[in-house]
Amino acid sequence: MSADAESRKAEIEADIVATRAELAQTADALAAKLDVKAQASQRVHDAGDKVSEKYGELKEKAPQPVQKVVGKAEQAVSPLMAQAAADKRRTMLVLGGVVAVLLVVRRVRARRSGS
Repeated sequence: MSADAESRKAEIEADIVATRAELAQTADALAAKLDVKAQASQRVHDAGDKVSEKYGELKEKAPQPVQKVVGKAEQAVSPLMAQAAADKRRTMLVLGGVVAVLLVVRRVRARRSGS
């Protein structure tokens, strides 16, 4: 083979390798879009992060008496949270309870502010 033919062959092989890599990336992206379970899991994780962040913000802004009550509630719930980490269903129930407590605290604060 001539030098030009070998050079052309090398270019074609490089193009084939690049095309295979692009095809693999496209297939992976499509598989990720079709993986509903992974997407739902990611959304739950993101929601949990947002709830934790908002909980911290509300806790810091709460009046001192409310902070004391929340602190006591956290201490009381701490052993349950450890158990709930092993049980996903319980974790979701505890998370729902925490959200409910936050909503109650927020409503109480709003009523006190409005009075």
